[in-house]
Amino acid sequence: MKIKTIFGWLVILLISLIPVYLWARLGPGFAELVDYASITHALGEIFGLVGITMFAMTFILSTRIKWIEDVFGGLDKVYITHAILGGTALILILAHPIFLVLKFVPSQVYQATLYLLPSSYWSVNFGIIALIGLIALIFITLFTRMKYHKWKFTHEFMGLVFLFAVFHTFLVRNSAAKDNIFAGYFIFAAIVSLIGLFGFSYSLFIKNRLFKNAVYSIKSIKQKNDLFEIIITPEHKPISYDAGQFVFLRFYNKNVSKEAHPFSIASESNAEDIIIIVKQLGDYTSKIVHLRKGDKVSVEGPYGRFSYKKHLKKDQIWLAAGIGITPFIGMAQDVMTDEDLQGKVTLIYSAKSEDELIGSNIFYDVSKQTSKFAFLPWLSKKQGRINAKAVFDISGKFKDKEFFLCGPTAFKESMIKSLIENKVSKNHIHEEVFDFR
Repeated sequence: MKIKTIFGWLVILLISLIPVYLWARLGPGFAELVDYASITHALGEIFGLVGITMFAMTFILSTRIKWIEDVFGGLDKVYITHAILGGTALILILAHPIFLVLKFVPSQVYQATLYLLPSSYWSVNFGIIALIGLIALIFITLFTRMKYHKWKFTHEFMGLVFLFAVFHTFLVRNSAAKDNIFAGYFIFAAIVSLIGLFGFSYSLFIKNRLFKNAVYSIKSIKQKNDLFEIIITPEHKPISYDAGQFVFLRFYNKNVSKEAHPFSIASESNAEDIIIIVKQLGDYTSKIVHLRKGDKVSVEGPYGRFSYKKHLKKDQIWLAAGIGITPFIGMAQDVMTDEDLQGKVTLIYSAKSEDELIGSNIFYDVSKQTSKFAFLPWLSKKQGRINAKAVFDISGKFKDKEFFLCGPTAFKESMIKSLIENKVSKNHIHEEVFDFR
């Protein structure tokens, strides 16, 4: 894990623990933990405060702000952090009411039951609504296969759930709580509320109004079987990007959802026209056939830190499968003219047959023009499933080499496991994850 990422996690941890410090310093503190009832009640308060703080920070992580991406090493890593933080927040928020009522168990079970049910205290009711809403939305994320645009719509209700949680944190002091949580509690609650509401509002309402996305139009579309090569050209100023990055595209065609989706750039760095290659895999990509030359395209980005340029002095192994070859197309073209590259790049591309090798003409051409690049297709119908042993046989020793992977989840998981089993450190394995759900 890189220093910036460690620093990012430390900041998250420290911010999450601020309410614990405030509770200990300005509230009853640990000296008041004298019996079962006071301990369980205190833990309930602490879990709730830490949980709502983490909940607020998840909205900041979902803003796609560039400096946050820099800290965690790519937007995919930011969303992984977002998922971990959100899951932890849910666990703590679930523990909040449980520990608050444990003080009534076993002597006052009926009182404990009433505490968890809707009542005349709206402060408690708001907390119950927030908890049920959070559980429902997390369940949808983890255990359903809802279409992306519908899932995205449901996820926007997270802001409403957070708002109910905010009402709970402000109103509970006047009804259900039996002690002073800590001096300045309302100031702390206000700051946490503003952080969460700002993050949510920025993503949903503010960002697209303050920062206009680049406007492109479709220059050409070529179809081969279930693959589409789409070239988009800028209407005004083109964006700057590195090969291997990705962008969120929103196509303006009445037959295609206007929901923005991520696509790898298959062009060399900073080319004026952007090439993307799309495979018909799901509900959204099946609509790509309706796109036409001249359709407007909104381009947000670029994002991602999937780049060979951070390891120019080392030999590199690029491992791709299926549509995962797309970021390597532009990267290979960069290699051809990169005078700073000192190591050698070996691209091993796994496909079922030669007919399914995307961009092979480009890779063969690059390999002819520079000795720094070697292209080795792996045809699984003839050679079987690729693994670390096969990679070793092709490329030689793994020591001091960097590995870049892109492809279906099963391919990446299998390859990463196989490489680690063959003593390759995780720090030398690089991948990009596009499943942001």
